[in-house]
Amino acid sequence: MENDNKGCCDDAEYKEVEESGCGCGCGSISVDVDESLVDNPEKPQYIADDNFFEKLEKYAHSIGIKSIGYTQVTPDLLIEDKFIQYPNTIVLTMEMSKEIIETPPGPEALELNNAAYEKLGKLTYKISDYLRENGFATQVAHPFGNLVNFSPLAQKAGMGHIGKNGLLITPELGPRQKISAIFVSIAKLPLKDDNLHTWIPEYCEICGKCIKACPEEALIETETCCSGKQVEFIQKLCIGCSQGCTYCIEACPFDEKGYDEVKNKFDKINAKLRKKQIKNFNITLWENWVGENSSLFTGLVNGAVVAMSMVENDERIILLEKKDTDLKVSIKDPNVLERPVADLMFGMDAKAMAKILKDSNSIKFIELLSSGKIQIYALLDQLELMDKGYTSFLNRLGFKLGGGGCCG
Repeated sequence: MENDNKGCCDDAEYKEVEESGCGCGCGSISVDVDESLVDNPEKPQYIADDNFFEKLEKYAHSIGIKSIGYTQVTPDLLIEDKFIQYPNTIVLTMEMSKEIIETPPGPEALELNNAAYEKLGKLTYKISDYLRENGFATQVAHPFGNLVNFSPLAQKAGMGHIGKNGLLITPELGPRQKISAIFVSIAKLPLKDDNLHTWIPEYCEICGKCIKACPEEALIETETCCSGKQVEFIQKLCIGCSQGCTYCIEACPFDEKGYDEVKNKFDKINAKLRKKQIKNFNITLWENWVGENSSLFTGLVNGAVVAMSMVENDERIILLEKKDTDLKVSIKDPNVLERPVADLMFGMDAKAMAKILKDSNSIKFIELLSSGKIQIYALLDQLELMDKGYTSFLNRLGFKLGGGGCCG
């Protein structure tokens, strides 16, 4: 489908940069000193006993590591085109002291910040040596190095999630941590199936304190054409690595109040929003909207189904089904419906849905479509849509079949 009013329709959020756990490119510094005390075994082992990881984690915690995760490194996470012999990866975090956070940007803060990187580097080599002593080969990714993007790597390991400030946020430390990694010959790591922290970006959308806290305006929030928001990190403006600035960490509620308190607040906010959103799933309102806009659907054959979906509430979906020349309205749980649930789907946020129900004439609907506030998705192929009479329907909305338009 092609819309005559094309926009960017970019779903981009945080524009990733080369960083090393601080969000401002500290990993651009080369670390050449190998601090290993134990050589890699000539014939490395590839299988670890069931109890080995428990022992490894106990040792890591005893020397100052806060959390440990496991994942596989992929090419998109590497900063430079360097050879990684073992993709299986152990990810480590270490707490940044409150002294670092409370010290204003300047030489003292920079010294404290660099010392934290050096400390984690030493701990990482100690754990690498422990692995080698137990027969496994390793390659260390120093936290001050330029080998891998640490925050996305830790997110992939399920340890936390990247927030609006570009920093990894974890239950243990919020955004207040340094990250390192060890590539290891162990063939089977205890990988996590999913990430339990995917709600964090949603909270960041309603917070934004890190953006306001940045004295150099290195974090810039802009609105996309599709009513979303994206945060661009301007690396050259950040003074985190040059002056030890941590204002974006200090301002973050995950550091100030803690992960659990923020999660509880987020759940309460969501519960209130859900109550408001339910009003938009009033079947009488949609029957009135269909009555006002029946001319839009002229030409659709019996059995044609159009869906209206709210992005914030995937538990409900409005279906407009052509039956005996009339449009029948129903509200369903999309998870119990056969796929595809409809021929076409209009996706929108709660604000856009409220607007079309409040101003129910077709002009408002078409206006929101043209501006990208409402997205349109084809769930059938072009010929099937033509057979069901969607050509004229889409023309009335300013779209046409074919061409793979902006948000089609």
